Amino acid sequence: MDRSKIEAFLETFVRFAADATTIALLAIADRNGLNVWMAEHGGGTVEQIAEGTGLDRRYLTELLSGLAAAGVLEHSDGVFTLPPEHAVVVADETSPYFMGGWLDMLPAGMVQIDAITEATRKGGGVAFKDFGPPMIRGLDRGNAPSQRVLLTRRWLPAVEGLVDRLTTGIRIADVGCGTGTAVAVIAAEFGASDVYGYDTSEDSLAIARERSSHLGNVHFVNAGVEELPVEPPFDLVTSFDVIHDLVDPPAGLRRIREALSDDGVYLMMEPAASSNLDENLHPHGALLYGVSLLHCMTQSLAEGGLGLGAAWGRQRAETMALEAGFSSFEPVEPISNAFATFYLLKP
Repeated sequence: MDRSKIEAFLETFVRFAADATTIALLAIADRNGLNVWMAEHGGGTVEQIAEGTGLDRRYLTELLSGLAAAGVLEHSDGVFTLPPEHAVVVADETSPYFMGGWLDMLPAGMVQIDAITEATRKGGGVAFKDFGPPMIRGLDRGNAPSQRVLLTRRWLPAVEGLVDRLTTGIRIADVGCGTGTAVAVIAAEFGASDVYGYDTSEDSLAIARERSSHLGNVHFVNAGVEELPVEPPFDLVTSFDVIHDLVDPPAGLRRIREALSDDGVYLMMEPAASSNLDENLHPHGALLYGVSLLHCMTQSLAEGGLGLGAAWGRQRAETMALEAGFSSFEPVEPISNAFATFYLLKP
Protein backbone atom coordinates (compact mmCIF):
# COMPACT_ATOMS: atom_id res chain seq x y z
CA MET A 1 0.00 0.00 0.00
CA ASP A 2 1.31 3.44 -0.99
CA ARG A 3 1.56 5.56 2.17
CA SER A 4 1.97 8.79 0.20
CA LYS A 5 -1.26 8.05 -1.65
CA ILE A 6 -3.05 7.52 1.67
CA GLU A 7 -1.77 10.83 3.00
CA ALA A 8 -2.71 12.64 -0.21
CA PHE A 9 -6.25 11.29 -0.02
CA LEU A 10 -6.47 12.25 3.65
CA GLU A 11 -5.81 15.84 2.60
CA THR A 12 -8.44 15.50 -0.09
CA PHE A 13 -10.92 14.21 2.47
CA VAL A 14 -10.16 17.16 4.76
CA ARG A 15 -11.00 19.43 1.84
CA PHE A 16 -14.30 17.59 1.36
CA ALA A 17 -15.15 18.11 5.03
CA ALA A 18 -14.04 21.74 4.97
CA ASP A 19 -16.18 22.43 1.88
CA ALA A 20 -19.21 20.83 3.56
CA THR A 21 -18.79 22.88 6.74
CA THR A 22 -18.25 26.03 4.69
CA ILE A 23 -21.62 25.49 3.02
CA ALA A 24 -23.12 25.16 6.51
CA LEU A 25 -21.45 28.38 7.68
CA LEU A 26 -22.60 30.21 4.54
CA ALA A 27 -26.14 28.90 5.06
CA ILE A 28 -26.17 30.27 8.61
CA ALA A 29 -24.73 33.59 7.41
CA ASP A 30 -27.36 33.69 4.68
CA ARG A 31 -30.24 33.02 7.04
CA ASN A 32 -29.20 35.47 9.73
CA GLY A 33 -28.56 38.27 7.22
CA LEU A 34 -24.80 38.43 7.69
CA ASN A 35 -23.94 38.00 4.00
CA VAL A 36 -26.17 40.89 2.96
CA TRP A 37 -24.92 43.11 5.81
CA MET A 38 -21.30 42.44 4.86
CA ALA A 39 -22.06 43.22 1.22
CA GLU A 40 -23.73 46.50 2.12
CA HIS A 41 -21.18 47.64 4.71
CA GLY A 42 -18.00 46.05 3.43
CA GLY A 43 -17.09 44.56 6.77
CA GLY A 44 -15.48 45.50 10.07
CA THR A 45 -14.21 44.07 13.32
CA VAL A 46 -16.18 41.46 15.24
CA GLU A 47 -17.42 44.19 17.56
CA GLN A 48 -18.51 46.47 14.72
CA ILE A 49 -20.24 43.65 12.84
CA ALA A 50 -21.96 42.42 16.01
CA GLU A 51 -23.26 45.91 16.72
CA GLY A 52 -24.46 46.37 13.15
CA THR A 53 -26.12 42.98 12.80
CA GLY A 54 -27.25 42.33 16.37
CA LEU A 55 -25.69 38.87 16.24
CA ASP A 56 -24.13 37.15 19.25
CA ARG A 57 -20.40 37.99 19.42
CA ARG A 58 -19.20 34.48 20.25
CA TYR A 59 -21.12 32.85 17.41
CA LEU A 60 -20.14 35.68 15.11
CA THR A 61 -16.44 35.25 15.90
CA GLU A 62 -16.52 31.58 14.96
CA LEU A 63 -18.62 32.23 11.87
CA LEU A 64 -16.41 35.01 10.54
CA SER A 65 -13.25 33.05 11.33
CA GLY A 66 -14.50 29.97 9.49
CA LEU A 67 -15.52 31.98 6.43
CA ALA A 68 -12.15 33.73 6.43
CA ALA A 69 -10.31 30.39 6.66
CA ALA A 70 -12.36 29.14 3.71
CA GLY A 71 -11.53 32.20 1.62
CA VAL A 72 -15.05 33.60 1.53
CA LEU A 73 -14.02 36.60 3.63
CA GLU A 74 -10.73 38.45 3.75
CA HIS A 75 -9.11 39.18 7.13
CA SER A 76 -6.41 41.66 8.12
CA ASP A 77 -5.60 43.21 11.51
CA GLY A 78 -8.89 42.10 13.04
CA VAL A 79 -11.03 43.42 10.15
CA PHE A 80 -13.19 41.02 8.14
CA THR A 81 -14.32 42.07 4.65
CA LEU A 82 -16.46 40.52 1.93
CA PRO A 83 -14.97 41.31 -1.51
CA PRO A 84 -17.59 42.63 -3.97
CA GLU A 85 -16.69 39.80 -6.35
CA HIS A 86 -17.71 37.32 -3.64
CA ALA A 87 -20.77 39.34 -2.64
CA VAL A 88 -22.43 38.89 -6.04
CA VAL A 89 -22.25 35.12 -5.48
CA VAL A 90 -23.44 34.87 -1.86
CA ALA A 91 -25.35 38.08 -1.11
CA ASP A 92 -26.84 39.74 -4.21
CA GLU A 93 -30.08 38.05 -5.28
CA THR A 94 -30.31 40.39 -8.29
CA SER A 95 -27.06 39.00 -9.72
CA PRO A 96 -27.05 36.16 -12.27
CA TYR A 97 -24.00 34.86 -10.37
CA PHE A 98 -25.97 34.44 -7.14
CA MET A 99 -25.62 30.92 -5.70
CA GLY A 100 -27.59 31.39 -2.50
CA GLY A 101 -30.20 28.84 -3.54
CA TRP A 102 -27.65 26.10 -2.97
CA LEU A 103 -27.52 27.14 0.68
CA ASP A 104 -31.12 25.94 0.92
CA MET A 105 -31.04 23.03 -1.53
CA LEU A 106 -27.96 21.23 -0.20
CA PRO A 107 -29.06 21.23 3.47
CA ALA A 108 -32.55 20.12 2.39
CA GLY A 109 -31.02 17.19 0.54
CA MET A 110 -28.69 16.32 3.42
CA VAL A 111 -31.65 16.07 5.77
CA GLN A 112 -32.89 13.11 3.70
CA ILE A 113 -29.64 11.11 3.84
CA ASP A 114 -31.16 8.38 6.04
CA ALA A 115 -34.20 8.03 3.78
CA ILE A 116 -32.07 7.96 0.65
CA THR A 117 -29.76 5.38 2.26
CA GLU A 118 -32.81 3.21 2.90
CA ALA A 119 -33.81 3.64 -0.75
CA THR A 120 -30.40 2.39 -1.86
CA ARG A 121 -31.25 -0.90 -0.11
CA LYS A 122 -34.93 -1.27 -0.96
CA GLY A 123 -35.50 0.95 -3.99
CA GLY A 124 -37.92 3.82 -4.26
CA GLY A 125 -36.86 7.27 -3.16
CA VAL A 126 -37.80 10.53 -1.49
CA ALA A 127 -40.75 12.35 -3.07
CA PHE A 128 -40.45 16.02 -3.99
CA LYS A 129 -43.02 17.04 -1.38
CA ASP A 130 -40.99 15.39 1.37
CA PHE A 131 -38.13 17.84 0.87
CA GLY A 132 -40.54 20.54 2.03
CA PRO A 133 -40.39 24.34 1.82
CA PRO A 134 -36.57 24.57 2.10
CA MET A 135 -36.15 22.81 -1.25
CA ILE A 136 -38.81 24.98 -2.90
CA ARG A 137 -37.09 28.07 -1.51
CA GLY A 138 -33.72 26.83 -2.72
CA LEU A 139 -34.94 26.07 -6.23
CA ASP A 140 -36.61 29.46 -6.37
CA ARG A 141 -33.54 31.35 -5.19
CA GLY A 142 -31.26 29.22 -7.33
CA ASN A 143 -33.14 29.70 -10.61
CA ALA A 144 -34.76 33.11 -10.30
CA PRO A 145 -31.75 35.47 -10.49
CA SER A 146 -30.47 34.27 -13.86
CA GLN A 147 -34.00 34.06 -15.27
CA ARG A 148 -34.80 37.62 -14.22
CA VAL A 149 -31.59 39.01 -15.68
CA LEU A 150 -30.88 36.82 -18.72
CA LEU A 151 -34.10 35.23 -19.97
CA THR A 152 -35.39 38.13 -22.07
CA ARG A 153 -32.00 39.78 -22.60
CA ARG A 154 -29.94 36.81 -23.80
CA TRP A 155 -31.70 33.46 -23.80
CA LEU A 156 -34.80 34.18 -25.87
CA PRO A 157 -33.02 36.59 -28.28
CA ALA A 158 -30.51 33.82 -29.05
CA VAL A 159 -33.27 32.00 -30.95
CA GLU A 160 -33.59 33.63 -34.37
CA GLY A 161 -36.88 35.43 -34.93
CA LEU A 162 -38.34 34.45 -31.55
CA VAL A 163 -38.47 37.91 -30.00
CA ASP A 164 -40.45 39.24 -32.98
CA ARG A 165 -42.98 36.44 -32.59
CA LEU A 166 -43.24 37.00 -28.84
CA THR A 167 -43.82 40.70 -29.41
CA THR A 168 -46.60 39.99 -31.91
CA GLY A 169 -48.18 37.48 -29.56
CA ILE A 170 -47.93 33.68 -29.30
CA ARG A 171 -48.90 30.84 -26.95
CA ILE A 172 -46.16 29.74 -24.55
CA ALA A 173 -45.90 26.89 -22.07
CA ASP A 174 -43.23 26.64 -19.39
CA VAL A 175 -43.03 23.03 -18.20
CA GLY A 176 -42.08 22.51 -14.57
CA CYS A 177 -42.49 26.22 -13.90
CA GLY A 178 -41.99 25.95 -10.13
CA THR A 179 -42.52 29.33 -8.47
CA GLY A 180 -43.13 30.90 -11.87
CA THR A 181 -40.24 33.32 -12.34
CA ALA A 182 -39.69 32.48 -16.02
CA VAL A 183 -43.43 32.70 -16.72
CA ALA A 184 -43.69 36.11 -15.05
CA VAL A 185 -40.60 37.49 -16.76
CA ILE A 186 -41.79 36.47 -20.24
CA ALA A 187 -45.33 37.68 -19.60
CA ALA A 188 -44.19 41.06 -18.31
CA GLU A 189 -41.87 41.63 -21.26
CA PHE A 190 -44.23 40.37 -23.97
CA GLY A 191 -47.73 41.47 -23.04
CA ALA A 192 -49.31 40.29 -26.29
CA SER A 193 -48.35 36.67 -25.61
CA ASP A 194 -50.22 34.22 -23.37
CA VAL A 195 -47.92 32.34 -21.00
CA TYR A 196 -48.92 29.11 -19.26
CA GLY A 197 -46.99 27.58 -16.39
CA TYR A 198 -47.37 23.86 -15.59
CA ASP A 199 -46.18 22.23 -12.38
CA THR A 200 -47.28 19.47 -10.02
CA SER A 201 -46.26 21.25 -6.80
CA GLU A 202 -49.24 23.22 -5.49
CA ASP A 203 -46.99 24.88 -2.91
CA SER A 204 -44.77 26.22 -5.69
CA LEU A 205 -47.76 27.30 -7.77
CA ALA A 206 -49.26 29.20 -4.83
CA ILE A 207 -46.12 31.34 -4.73
CA ALA A 208 -46.21 31.75 -8.50
CA ARG A 209 -49.84 32.88 -8.55
CA GLU A 210 -49.30 35.42 -5.78
CA ARG A 211 -46.27 36.95 -7.47
CA SER A 212 -47.95 37.13 -10.88
CA SER A 213 -51.39 38.31 -9.80
CA HIS A 214 -50.81 41.69 -11.47
CA LEU A 215 -50.23 40.10 -14.89
CA GLY A 216 -53.27 39.44 -17.06
CA ASN A 217 -51.56 37.15 -19.58
CA VAL A 218 -50.36 34.52 -17.10
CA HIS A 219 -52.04 31.17 -16.40
CA PHE A 220 -50.81 28.55 -13.92
CA VAL A 221 -52.00 24.95 -14.06
CA ASN A 222 -51.40 22.17 -11.56
CA ALA A 223 -50.51 19.49 -14.07
CA GLY A 224 -47.56 17.44 -15.24
CA VAL A 225 -46.05 17.50 -18.69
CA GLU A 226 -48.15 14.50 -19.73
CA GLU A 227 -51.23 16.72 -19.36
CA LEU A 228 -49.88 19.47 -21.60
CA PRO A 229 -52.73 20.28 -24.01
CA VAL A 230 -52.11 19.66 -27.69
CA GLU A 231 -55.02 21.79 -28.91
CA PRO A 232 -54.62 24.62 -29.42
CA PRO A 233 -50.89 24.02 -29.84
CA PHE A 234 -48.11 26.10 -28.33
CA ASP A 235 -45.71 28.18 -30.40
CA LEU A 236 -43.00 28.06 -27.74
CA VAL A 237 -42.36 25.54 -24.98
CA THR A 238 -39.62 26.09 -22.42
CA SER A 239 -38.21 24.02 -19.59
CA PHE A 240 -35.40 24.97 -17.25
CA ASP A 241 -33.64 22.10 -15.44
CA VAL A 242 -36.78 19.96 -15.58
CA ILE A 243 -36.61 17.05 -18.03
CA HIS A 244 -34.09 15.02 -16.03
CA ASP A 245 -36.39 15.27 -12.97
CA LEU A 246 -39.44 13.80 -14.70
CA VAL A 247 -40.94 10.44 -13.86
CA ASP A 248 -40.91 9.54 -17.57
CA PRO A 249 -38.62 11.86 -19.56
CA PRO A 250 -39.13 10.14 -22.96
CA ALA A 251 -42.90 10.44 -22.61
CA GLY A 252 -42.52 14.04 -21.49
CA LEU A 253 -40.51 14.91 -24.57
CA ARG A 254 -43.06 13.18 -26.81
CA ARG A 255 -45.86 15.19 -25.23
CA ILE A 256 -43.98 18.45 -25.73
CA ARG A 257 -43.45 17.51 -29.38
CA GLU A 258 -47.18 16.80 -29.79
CA ALA A 259 -48.10 20.10 -28.13
CA LEU A 260 -45.99 22.26 -30.46
CA SER A 261 -47.38 24.00 -33.51
CA ASP A 262 -45.84 23.10 -36.85
CA ASP A 263 -43.55 26.14 -36.71
CA GLY A 264 -43.14 26.05 -32.93
CA VAL A 265 -39.87 25.68 -31.03
CA TYR A 266 -38.86 24.09 -27.76
CA LEU A 267 -36.08 25.71 -25.70
CA MET A 268 -34.72 23.22 -23.19
CA MET A 269 -32.12 24.04 -20.55
CA GLU A 270 -30.36 21.14 -18.80
CA PRO A 271 -27.21 20.80 -16.69
CA ALA A 272 -23.98 21.00 -18.68
CA ALA A 273 -22.68 17.43 -18.73
CA SER A 274 -21.59 14.61 -20.97
CA SER A 275 -23.36 11.26 -21.10
CA ASN A 276 -19.87 9.77 -20.74
CA LEU A 277 -18.77 9.51 -17.10
CA ASP A 278 -15.08 9.95 -17.95
CA GLU A 279 -15.84 13.42 -19.32
CA ASN A 280 -17.58 14.42 -16.06
CA LEU A 281 -14.71 13.62 -13.68
CA HIS A 282 -14.27 17.16 -12.35
CA PRO A 283 -15.80 19.31 -9.57
CA HIS A 284 -18.83 20.34 -11.66
CA GLY A 285 -19.49 16.68 -12.39
CA ALA A 286 -19.14 15.76 -8.72
CA LEU A 287 -21.68 18.42 -7.81
CA LEU A 288 -24.11 17.17 -10.45
CA TYR A 289 -23.95 13.54 -9.36
CA GLY A 290 -24.25 14.61 -5.73
CA VAL A 291 -27.30 16.81 -6.13
CA SER A 292 -28.79 14.19 -8.45
CA LEU A 293 -28.58 11.51 -5.77
CA LEU A 294 -29.76 13.87 -3.03
CA HIS A 295 -32.73 15.21 -5.01
CA CYS A 296 -33.17 14.90 -8.79
CA MET A 297 -32.88 11.13 -9.18
CA THR A 298 -34.50 10.09 -5.91
CA GLN A 299 -37.64 12.21 -6.32
CA SER A 300 -38.21 10.61 -9.74
CA LEU A 301 -37.61 7.08 -8.41
CA ALA A 302 -39.99 7.80 -5.52
CA GLU A 303 -42.80 7.97 -8.08
CA GLY A 304 -41.70 4.79 -9.87
CA GLY A 305 -39.91 6.86 -12.48
CA LEU A 306 -36.86 6.45 -14.65
CA GLY A 307 -34.53 8.31 -12.28
CA LEU A 308 -32.63 9.80 -15.22
CA GLY A 309 -30.40 11.98 -13.04
CA ALA A 310 -28.94 15.44 -13.52
CA ALA A 311 -25.86 14.27 -15.43
CA TRP A 312 -27.72 12.54 -18.27
CA GLY A 313 -25.73 14.64 -20.71
CA ARG A 314 -25.96 16.03 -24.21
CA GLN A 315 -25.59 12.76 -26.11
CA ARG A 316 -28.44 11.02 -24.31
CA ALA A 317 -30.58 14.15 -24.50
CA GLU A 318 -30.18 14.30 -28.27
CA THR A 319 -30.99 10.62 -28.73
CA MET A 320 -34.07 10.88 -26.55
CA ALA A 321 -35.27 14.05 -28.32
CA LEU A 322 -34.96 12.56 -31.78
CA GLU A 323 -36.69 9.37 -30.65
CA ALA A 324 -39.52 11.56 -29.32
CA GLY A 325 -40.13 12.85 -32.84
CA PHE A 326 -38.24 16.14 -32.97
CA SER A 327 -36.66 16.78 -36.35
CA SER A 328 -33.73 18.77 -35.03
CA PHE A 329 -31.74 19.15 -31.84
CA GLU A 330 -29.14 21.90 -31.67
CA PRO A 331 -27.20 23.41 -28.76
CA VAL A 332 -27.72 27.16 -28.52
CA GLU A 333 -24.02 27.91 -28.17
CA PRO A 334 -24.21 31.66 -27.40
CA ILE A 335 -26.07 31.06 -24.14
CA SER A 336 -24.63 27.76 -22.93
CA ASN A 337 -22.14 27.99 -20.08
CA ALA A 338 -20.18 25.91 -17.56
CA PHE A 339 -23.33 25.10 -15.58
CA ALA A 340 -26.10 24.83 -18.17
CA THR A 341 -26.57 23.84 -21.79
CA PHE A 342 -29.47 25.18 -23.88
CA TYR A 343 -30.93 23.12 -26.68
CA LEU A 344 -33.29 24.23 -29.44
CA LEU A 345 -35.66 21.51 -30.64
CA LYS A 346 -38.02 21.76 -33.59
CA PRO A 347 -40.95 19.56 -34.65
